[in-house]
Amino acid sequence: MTKEELDRLQGLPIVFYDGTCGFCQASIQIALKYNERQNLHFAALQSGLVEQLVPQQLVPDPLPDSILFFENGQLYTESEAALRIARHLNFPWSALYYFRFIPLSFRNFVYRFIAKHRYRIAGRNEACMLPSPEERARFVAY
Repeated sequence: MTKEELDRLQGLPIVFYDGTCGFCQASIQIALKYNERQNLHFAALQSGLVEQLVPQQLVPDPLPDSILFFENGQLYTESEAALRIARHLNFPWSALYYFRFIPLSFRNFVYRFIAKHRYRIAGRNEACMLPSPEERARFVAY
């Protein structure tokens, strides 16, 4: 990716997701459907874009394999990422953002439990989902 393309992406809210996870792909479908402002953009973790776009000191080591959210120069993980993404969605999904008032340790405990069992919940795919032509403009990498 060119420097100009990376600079353009810096200002976009980007959801990084596990492209082989059925649960993650279903979550992305919900985000696509209920983000009427169409301001969320998406990239599979497998694309390698997170390592190119996000400043190295912000990228956790090891890189989580479920979901990350990059917005306003910050990288959010686990429950904080999920709730900040929800804030961009229409009601009733946007109401999930108010779960931020629950202690972070408990939110992340629940998040990690779901993340650990996500393949059992929704299965695993051999490849990333292919967006429809209408959705393709919102995918910065897949």
